[in-house]
Amino acid sequence: MIAPSFLRVIFCALIAVFSSSAREHGFAQDSSTSNLTSTPVAIGIDGHYRVGCWTAVRMASQTLGIESKDRLAIETLDGDGVRVVYRQPEEFARGQFGYMVPGSEAAPLVIRRENETIVSTRFPEGGVPAKGPSMIPRSMPWLIVVGDPLGIDKIGANELLNRPASIAVTMPKSADSFPSLGIGYDGIDAVIITGDGSSILKNFSPEQQLALRNWLLGGGRVFLTLGKSASQLVNDAPWISKLLPEKFGDIKTTMIDPSALEAYTSSQTQLEPFEGAELPRELGQVLVLGRTTRKVSTPIVVDYVVGLGRVTVVAADLDSERFEAWPERLDLITRLTGNMLVSTDRELGQKSQATSYNDLAGQLRASLDQFSMKRPFRFSLISLIILALIALVGPLDYLVVNRLFGRPLLGWITFPIIAIGLSVFLVWQSQPVTANALASASNSSTPASPVQAFQSNRVEFVDIDAETGFGRGTIWNYLYTHDARQISLQSESTEGLSQLSSEIPMRLLFPFGYPGRSLGGIQIVGDDSRMPAYEVDFNENENHSGSTVSELALAPRSSKSIAAKYQFKPNLPTDVIVKRRRGSELLEGAITNPLPFDLLDGMLVYRNWAYLLPTRFRAGATIDSVDTLRQKNFRWQLSRQRAVESSSETQAWNPSDTQSISRVCEMLMFYDAVGGHRYTNLDHEVLSGLDLSNLLVDDRCMLIGRLESPMSRLSVASQFDPAVTVDPAMTAIEPSPQSIPETTSHTIMRLVIPVRATSRY
Repeated sequence: MIAPSFLRVIFCALIAVFSSSAREHGFAQDSSTSNLTSTPVAIGIDGHYRVGCWTAVRMASQTLGIESKDRLAIETLDGDGVRVVYRQPEEFARGQFGYMVPGSEAAPLVIRRENETIVSTRFPEGGVPAKGPSMIPRSMPWLIVVGDPLGIDKIGANELLNRPASIAVTMPKSADSFPSLGIGYDGIDAVIITGDGSSILKNFSPEQQLALRNWLLGGGRVFLTLGKSASQLVNDAPWISKLLPEKFGDIKTTMIDPSALEAYTSSQTQLEPFEGAELPRELGQVLVLGRTTRKVSTPIVVDYVVGLGRVTVVAADLDSERFEAWPERLDLITRLTGNMLVSTDRELGQKSQATSYNDLAGQLRASLDQFSMKRPFRFSLISLIILALIALVGPLDYLVVNRLFGRPLLGWITFPIIAIGLSVFLVWQSQPVTANALASASNSSTPASPVQAFQSNRVEFVDIDAETGFGRGTIWNYLYTHDARQISLQSESTEGLSQLSSEIPMRLLFPFGYPGRSLGGIQIVGDDSRMPAYEVDFNENENHSGSTVSELALAPRSSKSIAAKYQFKPNLPTDVIVKRRRGSELLEGAITNPLPFDLLDGMLVYRNWAYLLPTRFRAGATIDSVDTLRQKNFRWQLSRQRAVESSSETQAWNPSDTQSISRVCEMLMFYDAVGGHRYTNLDHEVLSGLDLSNLLVDDRCMLIGRLESPMSRLSVASQFDPAVTVDPAMTAIEPSPQSIPETTSHTIMRLVIPVRATSRY
């Protein structure tokens, strides 16, 4: 029996070893470090952030004794629990924002100057956002309110049941809380601006103004009230007009009859006439049409498309006393915002039980995490191998060695031989697939080449708004290596992107991963000490912001998820428009491919109509009339619905299908248009920014198609043994000498084109 004192000694020794390891990695508080401070840093926006999204970090440089020339680094964990160091520009040391991606809830946050730890803390845990800093879950809508919250912060709250609000509302008190780059708004669902927010908006720096506009152009959403206080708002923050369409014009006010709002909300409480902005009629989609006190029709609520984002403008001060006392104010806001204020948190029984993931991003991850060089081993094969081992060792030892030869001691020789032989066979079978095997399997005459031990699968979404000249790209790469290696990666433009744009103000490369069921994983607790730390070098200047990944370690027979984002200004003709028949939902006239490359399997989408283009729509080609194109119901096209006699038949969505990447991409791009969760039985939270269903409006259409070659790709900046070899037989594109070979590559282009109504005759 072991003495209790001896057990206590072992227990204390284990605690000492664990504490030493934690201090070595820099993730434990060390009271003996003189430069370590308990002063909290400003994380996210007023302490609110999302896991897996770019997050702004700011600290008091003067209080901590940091000099402006210092190059600081932020260390945390990625989604796989591996330590990652984000090298920040010198502006971070001058009191500006630093940016990084937290990989888990309550992840460590360490700020270092070379080998000196300045701040050691953690990200806030998930809790009640209304009570302070907190991690915002993906299922909870997150709004930034500049001014009055309009009662949105009370939705779902119940004091008697001690139930918090179902919506996270962040209400910054000063302009210092807002990031200086658009990536600081990553993960936010909408920004609400009311008249009371002019005192904050007037203190926005030019960088903060540009950051909010870039976020809007990239797919953000703004809810803006322009009532009697509109003139004061424009005087204090004239840059607010940059959030509106260019043809909006000057803001003037008039007295408006409230009867249209009363009818829209079925209100039994009368409102008094109020002063609101005169919104132009020829722009945007009118949600509520009313009239002035002079009986002249005027829009009261209009939804505008700005870039790839939307701005909803209400010609009323909803934060005024008359609207605050109106019982239907919150109903009005809820109807105008649609699903924006609806939580997607569902019970476990309502989610798909057939897969380990509950998000479309998880299905795409399962599709990308398959490589031709990796030999698949099913569970049935593993079971047969185990049974064969038992059969060889048991009956062989008893029947042959004992009964036939009568020499039991030979079992000491036969058992190691069988075990070693089977191990050698399994190691040989686990070797990567050679190019010869792939060529013979596909009956190809491609000559043999060296074994390829490093591959990548990727999808790329390129979106362009022709009116504002804004372009963005989103890439998701999955890297697989057969042998352990350590590499440095960078994202570079291909010939296609160089032809399309010469100005790329942002190019980010960063680890991508969400712990939890969204991608089919589990919550990572603690760091993976077996893997060395790697770096993300974040650079920022006046004209460009970007990042590269350095010394990324890959374990043998493992894969790693890397994402890339970039923005660019496309070189397109200024007269790219499509005409619509007045009073009709059909397009007319000619359509031209303004892009410098061909579109494959393309279609022109307008509202709920899809005009199927030729298989290859060549660069600069023109179709004289869209009437000659085959038309289909767009939602039927997405759901593969077809008419059968007097009824229709829809192809059910299979959440466990990991072979149809193109179909998964369609769902990601038009999730709400096809029916959302009702059709797919999966959520769309991780990659929700790719959904452009809200642009299927009257004054916009989309030219969609695949590209033969990617617009951007990963390249190896430096690497360690073994060397990366390129096998042209295993990639669909011809890589450069330093590019990573790709087995699966999908690049989808979406060009948003303005639609102008013309006379029928």
